Amino acid sequence: MEILNAVKNNKFVYFGFDPRAESKNDPWNALPNLSASNDGESWSSVANFSKLKGLRDGFICCVGDVYYIIGTLAFYKTSDFKLFTELDLSLIKNGQYTDIWAPEFFKDKNNKYHIIYSATLNGKRGIYVADFDPVTDKVSNAYQQVDVDCQSSIDPNLTYMDGKYYLWLSSARLFVADNYLGRYTEIATNIINDPKAHWYEAPEMLIAGDYLYLYQDKIDGHVDGVADSGYMVYRKAKRVNPLIWTDEQIVKNDINMRHGSFLYNDTKFVRYPTYEMPKNDFKKVVTIKALSLKQELPLNCILWSTFSVQWAKNSTYQLQFTAFDDSGLAFNALLSTEGIITFDGQQYIIKQVSPTTQDGNSQVQVTATHIYNDIARVRQYNVKEGTLTYLPQDILEFYLGSQNKDNVGYTYSVYGDFDKQQIQNLGDTSGKDMISKILSTWPSAIVYPNNKNIGVYSAQAFEKNFGQRIDYRNNVQGISMTIDSTNITNKVKCFGKQKENSTDNNKVEYYFPPFFVEDRKSIEVWGVHPMENISDERFTDQENMRRYARSQLQVEPVVSLEVTANENFKPIPGEKRHLTIKDIGFETDVTLIGYTWYPYNLDQATVLQYENLPASILNSQSLLNNRINDISNLAQKALNKAFTATTTYYSRDDPTKYNMVRVGDIWVRPLEEEGNEKTSK
Repeated sequence: MEILNAVKNNKFVYFGFDPRAESKNDPWNALPNLSASNDGESWSSVANFSKLKGLRDGFICCVGDVYYIIGTLAFYKTSDFKLFTELDLSLIKNGQYTDIWAPEFFKDKNNKYHIIYSATLNGKRGIYVADFDPVTDKVSNAYQQVDVDCQSSIDPNLTYMDGKYYLWLSSARLFVADNYLGRYTEIATNIINDPKAHWYEAPEMLIAGDYLYLYQDKIDGHVDGVADSGYMVYRKAKRVNPLIWTDEQIVKNDINMRHGSFLYNDTKFVRYPTYEMPKNDFKKVVTIKALSLKQELPLNCILWSTFSVQWAKNSTYQLQFTAFDDSGLAFNALLSTEGIITFDGQQYIIKQVSPTTQDGNSQVQVTATHIYNDIARVRQYNVKEGTLTYLPQDILEFYLGSQNKDNVGYTYSVYGDFDKQQIQNLGDTSGKDMISKILSTWPSAIVYPNNKNIGVYSAQAFEKNFGQRIDYRNNVQGISMTIDSTNITNKVKCFGKQKENSTDNNKVEYYFPPFFVEDRKSIEVWGVHPMENISDERFTDQENMRRYARSQLQVEPVVSLEVTANENFKPIPGEKRHLTIKDIGFETDVTLIGYTWYPYNLDQATVLQYENLPASILNSQSLLNNRINDISNLAQKALNKAFTATTTYYSRDDPTKYNMVRVGDIWVRPLEEEGNEKTSK
């Protein structure tokens, strides 16, 4: 499992060969090798594979839990890098062709797999494609010729990226086409090959988030008698511009890495923001820029005690205030909608203006929403047809990337770890629909903007903990809780991937039969609450789908908390605090998901909304024990009073007639008057 763990738990993985034993008498000697890296530049060798019989030019491809390895000229698959099954490559090993080199996998725009390679027929070099089905492990339709002027170039590397097919050939020649079979057009880059090198071969372009890596073999003939000897170099470029590359750098490893391929674990290694304890301060000046004005004006006509900012996770982000007519340009600018207000470094667009008169004075009530809400103006007219697999950044790039001229200046950032999900026919919708699609596909995601940069966070990446506490009766005025059972789900039917090679067209076959996932404890307490069926083509393993389905259920009601602080302070979205309510012995960690803040009114306490908690937390054993102890203490006090306290009876009659009188009790008989004299008995 050590090799497999290295493959799964490193950001970059290389599979190729080490030519350490090549010599004049054995120039093609190769030892297949797997190496790993966390930056794509400095590598460590993980394992060599002598059992792969000197495979050169190895290309690795992961499909589900299976790794396919193809090279010159053999084909294997493995799930653990210990046991390898050799697959049939006879259709490509065609006797009519010679110099069949460096076959590689690529996926087309419909996520179908193919193999691309170079070969020579009747003395003429060509680039060819075969089809590959990972369900049957079969190669078919070999020698579909690619329409490209390859001349003497070899080692094709093909990538579908942002609606185009990019084909690299030796000597760093780059071609582009709309179809993987071409016709391809050569495009110029800024790459200048070192004239001291004999030549460059084995180009491999890797997509790594927002960046591209281009690896090449730089052939210098440094091994005596081995003309093809050399070493690997790399360059980097931004994904948005694959024509401009950095200068070449030498790849670092204890072995001599040569022609191979690369994996990038995009779901395992993600960006996480870094947070510092913020100061309880903000930029005091508020400005406005109306559509009809070029300059930005300070807004001084605000009734500052009315100025508030409201934010709620994935819904509200706005400010509201009342302004009075001071006969200035700024007030007049407020009378028109779509003006931009800037407060504390963030921009808000005026959406609602309500003029009023108060004691003969003209006023306006203003509501301005954060500028990220204007993302509804973004439009993606294209459609990615079919059911395809996406991460949030894939969707954001499609709508907000530079290839969409209708992105209205919006950009994006993604923080945290997200699973890949399938979406059908993405596109031909607005930026607002894009946000809705992300939130419905990844329900735990949080969208939090920085002006026109749309930040998409996992729940873990959004949280920040500065060691602060919420202590009822100490630093908060009040806490209210609301229990909501609206969204309980505790039963779902699951459908996995359908088989494509069913012989009966009238019967749908699956890799495993459809099945139900239930939470029996929830059903016993709350009754059956079924959710919509889950049908997901990603799953060919029943247990994997069972675990996923359980994660989609909401088996308990949720508790929402609203806290009114004792003071006015600037809230921090996503801040985690430890909540303590000593009166009932309740404590837990909660994360801020909403607030109302009056920054200029220190007498107005900040109101905070904290994350929903499972209702079961109110029935936790510690809390029940505290309640039981409280009841026991009250009962004991009652018993103590009943059996140990002294009772005083005040009456004219003997109390023993009507009561259980104990030794030590006191009988007080009132004074009686006889004539003008008082007698005490």
